[in-house]
Amino acid sequence: MDKPLPDHLRWQLRELRRDQAPPRDLWPDISARLATQASRTSTARQAVSRRWALPVALAATLAIAIGVVGWPQGLVHAPSSTPSIAAAPYDVAPSLVQREAAGLTRQYQAALGEIDRVPSSPAPALQPAFDELDRSAQLILAALERDPDSRLLLQQLRRTYSHRLALAQRVAIS
Repeated sequence: MDKPLPDHLRWQLRELRRDQAPPRDLWPDISARLATQASRTSTARQAVSRRWALPVALAATLAIAIGVVGWPQGLVHAPSSTPSIAAAPYDVAPSLVQREAAGLTRQYQAALGEIDRVPSSPAPALQPAFDELDRSAQLILAALERDPDSRLLLQQLRRTYSHRLALAQRVAIS
């Protein structure tokens, strides 16, 4: 069991619990520090946003240009070079999801071609990430052949292409 504290220690502990009012009003100093900290934070955010503004604007412009040019081409179905397992003996028009995936793939390849024009080589540490993203895109495209109306697969394909392009952009910028 715990032994009771000696009297002199209890009195010293009671002395520690005294509330004291500050000698002056502290709020003006606190508000001034908050204002300077807020201005520094906003300045830093503006610098970061300016640094990323040009690459983001270029990527958005490229995506819009490819989308406008590639949209009419996305409506035409190019026959697949590999036969599908579930292919019917008659030619069936591709679904909306399949046309969207084909257009997305063309846009991705064109954007990747634009990024690859910048002379840079990926760091050896990033090469496995590039390979894995490419492999994932191929698996999603194969799954889309089996389930042509899957919006989830289309979203996954879009996300995979987006990650791959972002990684390639980072390598190109650095």
